Amino acid sequence: MSDHFEQRRAECQARVNAALDACLPAAEIIPRPLHTAMRDAVLRGGKRLRPLLCYAAAEAVGVPDERVDAPAAAVELLHCYSLVHDDLPCMDDDEFRRGLPTIHRIYGEETALLAGDALLTLVWEVLATHPSLSGRNDARVALIELFAQCAGSAGMVGGQELDLHGGPAPDQAELEHAYRAKTGGLFRAAVLAPVCVQPETPSNLRHALERFGDALGLAFQIRDDFKDKEADAQAQTADDSARLPSWVARLGEEAARERLAELVGAMQEACGEFGAGGDGLRWLAGFINESLSGIAAAGA
Repeated sequence: MSDHFEQRRAECQARVNAALDACLPAAEIIPRPLHTAMRDAVLRGGKRLRPLLCYAAAEAVGVPDERVDAPAAAVELLHCYSLVHDDLPCMDDDEFRRGLPTIHRIYGEETALLAGDALLTLVWEVLATHPSLSGRNDARVALIELFAQCAGSAGMVGGQELDLHGGPAPDQAELEHAYRAKTGGLFRAAVLAPVCVQPETPSNLRHALERFGDALGLAFQIRDDFKDKEADAQAQTADDSARLPSWVARLGEEAARERLAELVGAMQEACGEFGAGGDGLRWLAGFINESLSGIAAAGA
């Protein structure tokens, strides 16, 4: 795993946390419960993996950090809104998130729903007004288009629908299509954001970013399937019959390990296009690869 980006990780996390704090409404502003819930949903913690991917991709194609502060914050707002809504009783009905009670348990379902709506709306305000994109209306429009595609019915929201009602027996292609939409959508937004602010990026580097983001999104979800396998088995009910099964449950643990290894290889191959600039992307590939090693050991 790359030492350089391991050292930069904390800097990038602090950078996006400062940007998020600045763009969120203060808790003292009316309506206070809504703004408190929004801030809680975003600032309670998390690895900031999607912003890290945005900064790593920017480094890979020679874009300075400050030019992707807006999309790095925006992609985390999108992620946090999706978590608030996913946790609601009408979706996954989760009681805890990041070791704390979920937003709807603290503030009520109505405020949680509105907090998610407000975070989604804030995404477009950030992309339209953030000072790091001052004078770059072309970049603003390109980012808004990219994020809308990746988060909407052809991306994350559509993937959530497939997860809820995709049926119990999808083939591998159908299952991975749902994963690419639900989980991979925001990875795609993060990894291609630097290309929106630097449209002159060579096509081979753009395609390498696309390949990396696609493989990372799939690998991340399959890795999580292993982590969630026991909990899913314990929580399975008759009401879940319309939902997609996990990759592991549908196709088996051994096949899932093999697919993860393929995806890590695809990420590593894509990194070859960037030379030393791909250090951050190699770190993220290593993050998944270390998880894969743990999965292999657990299955041995």
